[in-house]
Amino acid sequence: MTTKATESPLLLLLLALIIMLATPPVVNAGYFMDDRGREFNFEGKPTVAARAATGILSLYHMGMREDQIKATWGLWSIRGSDLDINNPEAGSRYPESDPTPEEVEFLHGLINLSPSCHTNPRGCFRIDNVTLVEEYKSEFDYILFIDNGGDDSMKTVEEETGVPVVFIDTFYEYDPECRFTNFTVSENYTNCFGRSMIDIAKRVEELAIALGTDIDTERVESDKQAACEAAYEFSDTMKQKQEEGVRFMTSINAINKDENGIDFFEFRTIDPIKLWIPRTLEELGMPILHHDDGSLTLQNISTRVTGNEYFLDCPEGDLSVDCNDNTMYPVDFWLWDSRSYLNIIGVDTVVFESLFPDKAILAGQHWHYARNDGAVSYNAIARMLTTMTEKVKGAQRLYDDETPCVDVDPKTTVTAIVGGGLDRNEYVCYNEDLIQKEYLTCDRPTTTEAPVASPVSEPVASPVMAPVAGTEETPAPSGAAQSTTFIVAILAGSIMMLLFEDDHSHSHDNASSGTVEESSGEDNGDGDVGALEVSSASVIGSIASLIGTAVTFFIM
Repeated sequence: MTTKATESPLLLLLLALIIMLATPPVVNAGYFMDDRGREFNFEGKPTVAARAATGILSLYHMGMREDQIKATWGLWSIRGSDLDINNPEAGSRYPESDPTPEEVEFLHGLINLSPSCHTNPRGCFRIDNVTLVEEYKSEFDYILFIDNGGDDSMKTVEEETGVPVVFIDTFYEYDPECRFTNFTVSENYTNCFGRSMIDIAKRVEELAIALGTDIDTERVESDKQAACEAAYEFSDTMKQKQEEGVRFMTSINAINKDENGIDFFEFRTIDPIKLWIPRTLEELGMPILHHDDGSLTLQNISTRVTGNEYFLDCPEGDLSVDCNDNTMYPVDFWLWDSRSYLNIIGVDTVVFESLFPDKAILAGQHWHYARNDGAVSYNAIARMLTTMTEKVKGAQRLYDDETPCVDVDPKTTVTAIVGGGLDRNEYVCYNEDLIQKEYLTCDRPTTTEAPVASPVSEPVASPVMAPVAGTEETPAPSGAAQSTTFIVAILAGSIMMLLFEDDHSHSHDNASSGTVEESSGEDNGDGDVGALEVSSASVIGSIASLIGTAVTFFIM
């Protein structure tokens, strides 16, 4: 039987559009393309092995548990930590980066592929040997290499054991002209764009979903909210620090002996390019001093500087607070990597007055960052930024001379590519429009005061709600899904309005003639068709506008 809806080409078109929008696209939930460009189609819930901190803990924060995670390798804490994995309740000096007691207990239950070094605070990043992988390969389906690509064993382990390796690059965005399939990096760094924490966390989440993980939606959403709020607090603090002229520098240091056996201090500057925490800090507004030429270039992004080079007015070999006003870099606040930070907190301030009489060190304006260490998740972002804000919000400018900032987007090739950094002592201006928006996806917190960090050497629980056993929560619909629902509802409403107007006109015509029309399979009068045509003409502009709105939603 035909109806007025099926007789109208316009209504048929609208109905077809509704069906198209309401029908979800066919997506392979197990599909994942890694950062070597290799495509995977995971089936069910595969089992995996991964590096402890960057891999296992990151996935644990997404909800992956022992039904999928079977083996691990590498240091459980970050380098320089005093975490005792046999007594994690005692805490550590780096609670914002180290695993919680609950997470340590979880790691204890896994196969350990690096038993020789997993507690070495100087670092442990590799499997002890391929023999261990061969021995336990029946326990896991995939090796997840969530790292910077520097582990040579990963180049051969798949061929030697048959266990596929899935790679997430913690240094660079995927580009086949940057990272090759053998994990090496092109000498042409212009194709290598540095990642920050949010970029890596999103990739970890995508991988967890593709692997069929029972995502702990409540925790992940809570982590995202906490990370967003912490990012706002940190970014607002950085705006204030830039207005005050405070300058930061990320570095690694060492205390060595010269040819006469006398201790001397040296440091290596690190541009915020391919280490994810410095990238994160700069993208959120931290005025990090860049470097350029001079001294010995190391690893393309570092320069080694001794005290004799750094203090421009001090006689060589005679460093003191009397000549420390003029320096190579006007650093008001140092950020040392967590391992070499022990040289700062482990040496009495009086010693530094002759060893390296830097104003920021003597004033206590310093903190640490995890260098290629620790979890990379929304939870980790929240913990790191919260503590960082607390540590730097009281920093003051220590040098009289101001240094101008450079008004440039921190997410451009000028700042995010090796060899394309800013010149020495330049830093990126604070520009709210250029702050990395991926961190700021929530409403701005009502408070402007940064959260207080937990005291050092005390265990810190996760700042978010822990997963509740035996509960599941349906993930919130994505923006595209919400937009589609919204558009479908409007179009459906439009059709109902058309039909209502048509039926109303039809009834009105019949009532005027004083007759009751019997049902038939044919058109019952030109008046009704005319009424429908008039209705269609009157709303067709609105329908076109709605379709335009739909297109806009999908583009966005």
